This record gives sequence, C-alpha cells and structure tokens, in this order.
Amino acid sequence: MAGLIIGLSGRRGVGKSRVADHLVAHHGFRRIHPFQGGKAACVGYFTHIGATPDEAARMVNGDLKDLPCPLLPESQTPRYFMERLGQFMGVQMGPDWTIGQEIRLALERDPDARVIAESIVYEVDVIRRMGGVIVEITRDGSTLTGLETDKATALIRPDLRFENNGDSLARLGAEVDQLLERVLGHLEPDPEPEPC
Repeated sequence: MAGLIIGLSGRRGVGKSRVADHLVAHHGFRRIHPFQGGKAACVGYFTHIGATPDEAARMVNGDLKDLPCPLLPESQTPRYFMERLGQFMGVQMGPDWTIGQEIRLALERDPDARVIAESIVYEVDVIRRMGGVIVEITRDGSTLTGLETDKATALIRPDLRFENNGDSLARLGAEVDQLLERVLGHLEPDPEPEPC
C-alpha cells in the first residue's frame, strides 16, 4: 500500500494526542483511531438504551466518559463498556476489524495519505503488515492505571521511541519534526551493497 502509516502507543497522559496534532497540522497527516467504528457503535448503543444524542456523544468522547452512568448495569462508566467492546473487536474479532478498516477507508479516500493512529493497543501487527511504523511515546512520571488496555500497551515492542519531556509546544513541534525524519529513515530500504 502507498502512503505513510504511523501508530502511536504509550501510557495515558504521555502526549500521544499532542504528537498527532502536530503531525496533522504541520505535515498533512490524517488522524484515525483504531476504535473509531466501535465509538460510532457505542454512540448508537448509548442512544438505544436511553441517552440523548448529545449525551451519547459526551459518553464516548467527552466529559461523561468516566462518570458512573445510571443507564448502564451497576451504574458502570461508559469507558468500562467501551474498553470491553474494544477488547472484543480488537482481540476476539481481530484488529483487521478495527484499525484495518480505518486504514483501508483512509487509503481508499487518498492512496497517498499520511495516516496517524493514536492509542494503538491490539493493532500493532496489522499496522506493520500494511507497511506502518509503531512509535512509543514516553513521558517521565506516567504510570499504568490497571485497565486491560494499559496492560496490553505495556507489552508492545515499538519500532521507535519518542521521549516527550519538553516543557513547550514549540519544542515539542521541533522534536516531532525530528521524529518524522527518524520514521522516514526507518522505512527506507537498506542500500544495496556495491558489486565487487
């Protein structure tokens, strides 16, 4: 496949979204999320069980995601439901159903697209099979929270690592520019040895 695919992994709060924001704003990347189709399904489910469309959107992507919800059994949080649906889709069904579909859609729209997928958990093999690179974002002081996805994230072996310990967006931008050069270098084939 043509295009450039980068998958970002890392613990919560390390700045994956900031790195993706810079690549989108300054390098023409298209952002995709492995669970985008699952999120659309969650909005439909939450609406089905009684949430308004606005509430359902906030349960999936906003301020209601981590709050106990009386519409869910035992007043579980929407994140609890989404974590389990994401694990089902990404593990039991397989990542071809999640990130594979998102990459396919992005490249059908633009075969030369630069694609950035943040929050990679179960999708590493599909991204690599499609010619992509896995970059782990790290930050001093980040910790695991004990969620299933955090445990799975800790097992990922990235192609490249990026330390996000800067204190300014300008510095982050310059460092992400350098990261992109490293990614492009990682993807270049080894030069052919010169004949004797």
